[in-house]
Amino acid sequence: MLSLSKHLYRFAELLQLPIKAMDANQYRQLKEHGNVLDYASLDATRKILTQRGHAYLADRITRVLSNDKIEKPSLHNPPQDRFSDFYRVNLAAGDVEAIVSILFDHETEVVAINPSVADLTDRWNDLNEPG
Repeated sequence: MLSLSKHLYRFAELLQLPIKAMDANQYRQLKEHGNVLDYASLDATRKILTQRGHAYLADRITRVLSNDKIEKPSLHNPPQDRFSDFYRVNLAAGDVEAIVSILFDHETEVVAINPSVADLTDRWNDLNEPG
């Protein structure tokens, strides 16, 4: 399923309309507000979900990585640098809650070895927070 922005870009291409690129301020605001996660968080989540046998949720993350990348402004980091990419996460609240629960369980098992896993759980938990 294509995101709305991809549909609009394809429609604009068909009509041969100019497509205005997002400026740095718009990009920053989009990253800071809304359901947005970075590549590293999504990739780490996908690996944990796969290791724990949650193929359906891992597939949902793969779809986000394939379809919901937020285009960078023209003067941003190199376009091919995926570690600076951000993605709009449009998952059902139940899927996000399940991911948070799985990450929390994972966190309790490995936090003594890898404290950064707590940050990953917090990022996902923030997706369902209002505001």
